[in-house]
Amino acid sequence: MKAKIAIVGSGNIGWALKQLLKSDYDLRQGDIADGFDAKDIKQVKDFLKGADAVISAAPFAVNKNIATVAAEEGIGYFDLTEDVETTDFIKTIKSKSILMPQCGLAPGAINICAASMMEEFDSVNEVLMRVGALPRFTTNEMSYYLSWSTNGLINEYCNEADAIYEGKHIKAMPLEGAEKIVIEGESFEAFNTSGGCATMCETYAGKVENLSYKTIRYPGHLNHMKFLFNDLHLKKNKDVLEKLFDKEVPRTKNDLIIFFVKVIGMSEGALQEKTYLRKIYGDEKFSAIQLTTASGVCSSLEMFLNGKIPQNGFVKQESLSWDDFIDNKFGQVYI
Repeated sequence: MKAKIAIVGSGNIGWALKQLLKSDYDLRQGDIADGFDAKDIKQVKDFLKGADAVISAAPFAVNKNIATVAAEEGIGYFDLTEDVETTDFIKTIKSKSILMPQCGLAPGAINICAASMMEEFDSVNEVLMRVGALPRFTTNEMSYYLSWSTNGLINEYCNEADAIYEGKHIKAMPLEGAEKIVIEGESFEAFNTSGGCATMCETYAGKVENLSYKTIRYPGHLNHMKFLFNDLHLKKNKDVLEKLFDKEVPRTKNDLIIFFVKVIGMSEGALQEKTYLRKIYGDEKFSAIQLTTASGVCSSLEMFLNGKIPQNGFVKQESLSWDDFIDNKFGQVYI
């Protein structure tokens, strides 16, 4: 008998989830456009009844309701949120079923990969996690087109970022910490955004000297964002900014994901560096951001259903095995 999986949200990622999972699982999907309002606890209870697991691909604001009901009903819970406050709430829920937020690309796959690489060292000096969801071609001044949730993008540009600095868990300002990064001869810029470290800072504080997550963009993007978010103070008017982006910034499916991890530490008696780089492109069916984000949570779901990760309680991304993560048809996207 096929496992019964509920999917909340039918936007870009929700649609991709359905396409990836429909041949292996018994699916049901609900979205506000179909009259399903996840802000209503009763509707959530009715929607999740009889499900083995639920994946939330909905805006992070409704995830507290979905996670709470899933815990009460003993249903496995997975989401794609980058919102730290939502994850902190989910940590407090007592559950006999698994609670696993922050699945996807970043947070998600990037944390699993980095944690696995860290195990190759005797001691770790520095962990750099860098991810870019980029249009392959742009002609506008900010060198950017939208390829994923506007709400999620603005949220990670506005909220504080977690990092480890000299062994201590710190908060870093978003849109700061600018650095130049050269990948296969091409120059990019990277800067602080929230959510990408997931729970790694609390796990590795005192064990790692420095650890950070930054978003990769084409050169020049950061200064334009600082003008909008800081100089015009639009970070205090997120609704206005979201409407502006949705109206004026084109969406693209012709995109590219840069997935980059660097770990520096002691190994075999010497200070060494190891890197993991993948450039992932979309295809005729999926954009790159759809493919990587949906595949990340699908791989975690598959591991859960196959008994390769804990079956109950809050599960951190960094506790998963990278080898197990990529050892199924979903995780192979990252190979």
